[in-house]
Amino acid sequence: MLPAQAQGQPWPGTAEAVRSDWNAQQPPDTGWVPVKVPNDWNQQWPGYSGVVWYRLRWDIAGEPQTQGLYIHYLMQAGVISVNGVELQRDPYLTEPMTRAWNTPRYLVLPAPLLHSGSNELLIRVSGYYAYQPALGPVEIGAPELLRMAQQHSYLVRHNLNWLHLGVGATLGCFFLVLWLMRRQEAAYGWYAARQAAWVGFTVNFVSTTPWPFNHINTYAAVVSIAYVLYHGCNAMFVLRFMGRRWPRREAAMWLAIAVLSAATLLVPDAQLRDMRNVMAWASSALLFTTAGVFVGLAWRNGNQAQRLLSLTALASALAMAHDLLVFTRIVDDNFYLATYTEPLATVGIALTLAWTFVQNTRRVESFNDEMQHHVAEARAELSESLAGRHELELLQARLGERVSIAHDLHDGLGGMLIGSITTLERTRGPLPPDQVLGMLRGMRDDLRLIIDLASAQHYGELSLGELLAPMRHRMGQLFEVHDIAMHWQLSHIDQLHLPTSASLDVLRILQEALTNAFKHSQATRVDVVLAREAGQLLLQVQDNGVGLPASEAANTSTHGTGLRSMQARAQRLGAQLSVGSQGGLTTVVLRVPLPKEAEDAETPEA
Repeated sequence: MLPAQAQGQPWPGTAEAVRSDWNAQQPPDTGWVPVKVPNDWNQQWPGYSGVVWYRLRWDIAGEPQTQGLYIHYLMQAGVISVNGVELQRDPYLTEPMTRAWNTPRYLVLPAPLLHSGSNELLIRVSGYYAYQPALGPVEIGAPELLRMAQQHSYLVRHNLNWLHLGVGATLGCFFLVLWLMRRQEAAYGWYAARQAAWVGFTVNFVSTTPWPFNHINTYAAVVSIAYVLYHGCNAMFVLRFMGRRWPRREAAMWLAIAVLSAATLLVPDAQLRDMRNVMAWASSALLFTTAGVFVGLAWRNGNQAQRLLSLTALASALAMAHDLLVFTRIVDDNFYLATYTEPLATVGIALTLAWTFVQNTRRVESFNDEMQHHVAEARAELSESLAGRHELELLQARLGERVSIAHDLHDGLGGMLIGSITTLERTRGPLPPDQVLGMLRGMRDDLRLIIDLASAQHYGELSLGELLAPMRHRMGQLFEVHDIAMHWQLSHIDQLHLPTSASLDVLRILQEALTNAFKHSQATRVDVVLAREAGQLLLQVQDNGVGLPASEAANTSTHGTGLRSMQARAQRLGAQLSVGSQGGLTTVVLRVPLPKEAEDAETPEA
C-alpha cells in the first residue's frame, strides 16, 4: 500500500533504472533504461521482485550550496548515495527486510559533497511486485523548506497513525472491560474486537520490520486478514448496536471471512497480490453493506444518536472506498483518507457508545429511584398493616386469655362450687361453721391455683409434682368429706418440668376428670395414676361408680362442656385422650408425648 504524501514535482533532471540481484552491492554497468520519477517499476518490469537501482542526475550552475534532499518514499528498503558517498542505508535489505515504505526521508547535502556541473544521486531499492515497488517523488532544494515538508509528511504518516493506535487501543480496552462487566451489552464486546483488529491493521503504517514474522509476505497476509476481520467485527457491532440478530447471515459472513483468511495464508507468493486484492474488494463490499444496513435501520426506527453514527459510518465507508481505488491502482494517486477519517469515526463511535451508556445508566438510576419510592410506600403500607395486625393479635390474645380464664374458672373454681353445692344439697340441716369455712377456703385455694399457674407461665420454676400438690390436697379433703376413697400412684414427676401451659393443661384435665367422678359417678373409690414412662406422661383416672351410657362413652362430641374442654386441651398438648366405661368402671386416660428437653432431663432411679 502506498503511503499518503503531498504531491512532489517531477524530477527536473534525468533518471535511469536497472535491475540487479538481491545481494548486489553495486549497480551493473549495462541495462540502464530511462524512467520518470516518481516511478513504479511494475511499468517497466511487470511481476519483478528484487533490487532496482535508480540513477538520478542534475546540474548545479556556479558554486555549490548546501542543499536538502527529500525522498517522499521508497518501497520497501534502500540505500542512498550522492556522488559516490553513501548517506543512508536501511538495516535489512533482504528478508527479514526493513519495511520503510511509509517513511519520508530527508537528508542534508553539504556543499563540499556537491559539484559544480553534473551531480549523481544513486538509490538502491529492494521490493516486491506484489506491494507496488516504487521510488516516490524526489526533491532537491532549500534545506529548510524541504525539512518542513518532510516533517509534515512524517506527522501525517507516522504520528497521526501512532495517535490513532493509542486512541483505538485505549477505547478498545475500555469497552472490553465494560463488556466483561456487562456481558449482556454485546455491542461493547464487538466494538472492542473491532478496535483490536483495526490496531492490527494500523500497525502496518508505523512498523518498520515484519516482526514477529520472518518474511514480508507473511506479514502482509496477516495485515490483510486483520483488515477483513475489522470489517466483520464492525458489521457485528452495527447489528448489536441496533439491537438486531441475524444468525444465518452472520454465520455466512464469518464462514466467508474464514475461507478468505485461510486462502490468504495458504496461497503461493505468486498469487498473493491477487489474493490481497480479493480481500480488499471483499472487505469493501462488506463495509458498504454494513453502512447501508446501518443507515437503513437507523433512519427507519433508530434514535438520534444512531442516526448520527450511521452518517459517520457512511462517511468512513466513502473514504475507504477512495483508498481501495488507490490501493488497487485504479486511481493514480497515493493519498489515503483513512488516516484522517478513521480516527474521527472511532472517536465518534466511542462517544456515542459512552453517551448511550450514560443514558442507560441514568435510566437505571431513575428506575432505582422509582423503585425506592415504591419500596418506601410499600414499607409504609406494610408497617400500617403490621400495626393493625399487631392490634388484632393483641385483641385475640386478650380474648384467648379470657377464654383461658373461663376454662380455668370452670375446671377449677367451678368444680369446687359444684362440690360445695352438692354437699349442701345432701346435708340435712344446717352445716357446722367449720365445714362452711372449709368450703370457702377450698374455693379460695382453687382461685389461688389459677393465680399460681398464671404466675408459673411467666416464671416456670415449678415441677409438675410441685404444681400437683395443692390440687391433690384439696381434692383429697373434698372426697374424704363425702366418704370417697382416693388412691394416688405418682412416678417420676418430681423432676419433670414441662412448659407451664402444658402443665396447666394436664392439671386441668386431671381436675375435670376428678370433678366429673365426684359429681356424676356415685363412686366410693377413685384411683389416680400420674407417671412418666417411655417418652410420655401417662394420666389415668378410674372410678367404680355407675359408669357412662354407651353412646357417650363412644362419642365425646356428645359430652358436656367439661369433657369438650378436656378434649380441646388434649389436642393442644398433642396428646391422646380416651374416656371409657365398662362394668361400672369409668376410666379416663391421657397420654402426653414429652418434649426433648424433658426426655434429656435427669431420670430418677426406679
